[in-house]
Amino acid sequence: MFIDAHCHINALPTIIRSNLYASLPSFGICIDSSINYATTVESLQISLQQENVYSAIGFHPLCAQEYNNDTLELYKNAVSHSDKIAAIGEIGLDEKVPIPLSQQEAVLRKFLEFAKDNSLPVIIHYRHAGDVITPILDDFFSSYEKIVFHCFSYDAKFLHAVIAKGAYISFSLNVLRKQERILQSLIACPLERLLLETDSPYMKINQQSSSPLDIKTLYEFAGSLRRIDPKELAQHIFSNAKNVFSL
Repeated sequence: MFIDAHCHINALPTIIRSNLYASLPSFGICIDSSINYATTVESLQISLQQENVYSAIGFHPLCAQEYNNDTLELYKNAVSHSDKIAAIGEIGLDEKVPIPLSQQEAVLRKFLEFAKDNSLPVIIHYRHAGDVITPILDDFFSSYEKIVFHCFSYDAKFLHAVIAKGAYISFSLNVLRKQERILQSLIACPLERLLLETDSPYMKINQQSSSPLDIKTLYEFAGSLRRIDPKELAQHIFSNAKNVFSL
């Protein structure tokens, strides 16, 4: 069984969703991530209707300006009314977003505190030239055992630094572009800390939007790169996902 540790079913066209839902019972499990409250509502509706879909409810740094004094109350209400919430995410920092990092950080801190108060893991979106994320995480967590760095694209040095604190590392379809830094990190990642994701539909394959069903291609590629049978790899990742998301 495959697990797509990070996707956006809530952003997929209706026909793609229908194809996915028909395949999920025999195919695997999806962690459907939201980027604001509107997509959180959509994701929760999907997870209630689809047994093999769980929600990660988040607030992407791109949406930081949407945050207001009522936002957390809406998320608190969501958590109290659903047992299909696997994580808080995606949340994080992104230097390419045209919103001041200070504003992004303020929202990130609110959601990290919220995740900690509700004993939920977090899915971190991080795109920055330097390491400004770990000092923030350290303010909330002594261990990273419930932290997932999604769409990991950093070198093995950063990978080892966060794994030493217990983090999980999720590699996305961008590894198919075969950028050496990311490939070396994928090779270096311990199996007990490895997750795979599509980040669909936003992560493209050959300039085409992806879907969670493309996760099979990623498992096959990662298995070949790591010289491990994809079925054995799937067993490791399934175990990891169960641990971090309490599936």
